[in-house]
This record gives sequence, structure tokens and C-alpha cells, in this order.
Amino acid sequence: MKRLELVIVQFEEVKRLIDAGRVPQLRLAHILLDSAVELIMHRMAEAELDSERFDFDQLERLRRLDELRKSDKSLNRRFGASGPSNDQLRAEIQRLEGIVTSPTQRKKIKEFGKRIDFLVERKKLPEYLAPVLKKLHDYRNETYHRDQHRVEVIRPAALIYFDAACTVLHHYKPDMVVGDGSPGPELARFQDGVPGRQNPFELPRRAAKQLREEVGLDLAAVRTALVEHLLERLDDLESGLAYIEENITGGAIPGDGIRTMQIKDDDLEAIFDTQALRSRKYPLTMKDVLSWIQRATAMENMDDKHALFAELAALEDAFEGVEQKVREAVWSIDEAANMH
Repeated sequence: MKRLELVIVQFEEVKRLIDAGRVPQLRLAHILLDSAVELIMHRMAEAELDSERFDFDQLERLRRLDELRKSDKSLNRRFGASGPSNDQLRAEIQRLEGIVTSPTQRKKIKEFGKRIDFLVERKKLPEYLAPVLKKLHDYRNETYHRDQHRVEVIRPAALIYFDAACTVLHHYKPDMVVGDGSPGPELARFQDGVPGRQNPFELPRRAAKQLREEVGLDLAAVRTALVEHLLERLDDLESGLAYIEENITGGAIPGDGIRTMQIKDDDLEAIFDTQALRSRKYPLTMKDVLSWIQRATAMENMDDKHALFAELAALEDAFEGVEQKVREAVWSIDEAANMH
């Protein structure tokens, strides 16, 4: 119970911070939600790996036996002589490799994104949640590590993360702990109050349902805020590209701006020769910018919150790289103009 209580207290504190509604509190709410989600997923992944401990250890023993048999040292080969035949040994190693998580993969799932992929693959989390959690974790890294805060959408982002975190909590199956003391008020309020009927596996689901209802998610308001924010950024992106084209030496044609943003650092010919620039094949064109605008506009008609959040993540992943380069280029042009 105490392990579950650690998580529930974080959710309760997030509720208070969201109610406060100011940017500093909403920033903390986002960080706490990310911490709670990461903690739950760590425990879920840990339980999955523990469930295959016997097979994993057996595989390691068989691999050591195989190494002994292949050794150049006669003493090692003698130690490895007993046991299954070589064919049986290889067949069993191959079978176990197909059902256990490799040491390399175990290291990878310590990363937030890889852990999500692992849990989705194991059917412990729904697939639709992956892009949302990954994008919101990126937001957390920006505000926590790089002092960058998406103030315009910080409240919708916190509400989205709370809803997604409730889904993670719903799928969490805590260890059954006996005799670890009475829970605090944050967890106790989700119990049904009948002694002897408490099921620790039901508590996360009950808590997730009630917490989601208490905070609420006004999908229409969140959708409007996200769409307006995306369209504003894409409008700035279009304007920035046009401004870059206006300042290209020797004149430009439509599309030169976005081409310029994709020149490789060592492609000196494309840097100094516009004909060479236009002859290159780049991943992005102005058709992509138009497509992003159309997709952002289409989000206004999305009634499925999971589809809405996934599209938000996909769109931002698609254009944020070039958006950052355009901002830097516009700033450089303005700085050069100010020098004169």
C-alpha cells in the first residue's frame, strides 16, 4: 500500500497545483506528473522483468555452458561436457532467447521512451498512449532541464498529462503488501470502507477514475487552445520563411527559404550557388508547411481525445526542427541589419 500511496500523494498535489492555475504551479504540476508516470512505469517494467527471472538466469547458465564447450582450454571443455547434447543446448538457448528480454534491451528500457515501447509491446499500456507520453516528457525536459516553458499551452498540457497519467495509473497493478500500516488520507479515501474487502489491485483503477473526474478535461477548450497555438506557430513559420527569402542575396523564388533551412553544413556549393541549392532534393517543401496547417485546422473536428493528443505530438515532431532553424535565421538577419 505504501508504494501506491507514494504515487497517489503526487496526484493529489498535482490537483492542488492545477487548481492554482498560475504558470509556476502548472510547471510543477507537469514535473510531478512526469515523475509519477515514470515511477509507475518503472515498477511495471520491473515486474515484467522479474516474471522472467528464472528463464533469464537459465539462459545465462546455458550460455556459459556453451562457452565452456567452445573453449580452447581442455579443462573448460571437460567442465562443460556434462548436460544436454550440443544440439539440445543450442535449441534451448534459441528458445529462451525468444521469450526473455536481453541484457541490451534491459539497459535500453531505462530510458523513458524505450520503457513506454516495452510496456506497450507487453500489452501493459495501450498503444495510443505512447506518442502522448513521449511528447509530454519532452515538455518536461524543456521546462526542467532547459528553462524553456510553453506558457501558451502549459495549462492544456498539464490537463492532458493528468488525463494520460490517470490512464497509466489505471493499468498499474501494485504488489500486494501485507502489514505495512494504515494508509494516509490521500489513499484511504479511495477505499470502500469495508474491512477485509480491500483489493490492492482495484485501488489504482478506483483512484484513476475518481481523480480523472475530479480534475476533469474540457476537451473543447483544450482542443481550441491547442489548435490556436499550432496555427499561430505555423503562421510564424510561414512568415519567417518568407522573410528569409526576401533577404536571400541575388533574389529568391518560392521555396528557397525552406530549402536554405535544410542545407548541410558541408554543402558549400548549395550555400553559395542558388541553382545548386534548387537542384538538391530536401525532405521538406512548402507543401509540407501547407499540410501541417491543414492538419492543425482539421484537429478542430476531432472528438477523440487520444487521436487529438497523438496528432498534436505528430505535428510538433514534424515541424519543430525547421521552426527552430527559421527562428535562428530570422534573428541572425535582424542582428546583421542592426549592425548596419
